[in-house]
Amino acid sequence: MGLAKDSIEKIIGLIHQNEKAKTVFVTNIAGKDVDWEMSFQFTLDGEDPFNISIKDRKLNLSEGLNSDANIVMTGDPEAIVNICEGKGDFTHAISREQITVQQGKVFDVIRLTRAINIVLQKK
Repeated sequence: MGLAKDSIEKIIGLIHQNEKAKTVFVTNIAGKDVDWEMSFQFTLDGEDPFNISIKDRKLNLSEGLNSDANIVMTGDPEAIVNICEGKGDFTHAISREQITVQQGKVFDVIRLTRAINIVLQKK
C-alpha cells in the first residue's frame, strides 16, 4: 500500500465516525435531502491506483481502477498525504499542479476536502 492510500484510509475512518462530516455528502434538492453518489479514481505517481466510492453517506476505498469514476485525479501522492494531515487541501494542490483533475468537476473534489477538513478540526 502507498502512503497516499494509507492516509486516505485513515481519513475515511474518521469521516465514518463524524456525523457532521457525513452531512457534506447530502444535497438538498427542492426541500428533499438526497445522498450524494460519487466516485474518485486516484492514479498517483509511483503508487498503485485506488478509488473511493461514496454512497449512502459511506465511503468505500478499493484498490485498482474504477473505469466508471466520476472524478479522475493524477499527480503527486505526497500532496494527498499533506491534505490528509491538514497541511493543504485539494484546491491548493490543484492550483500548484501537484494534483491534476483529468476528469470531472473540481467543485466535487472540494466537497471531499470539506469532509476531510471537518474531521481534522476535531483532532
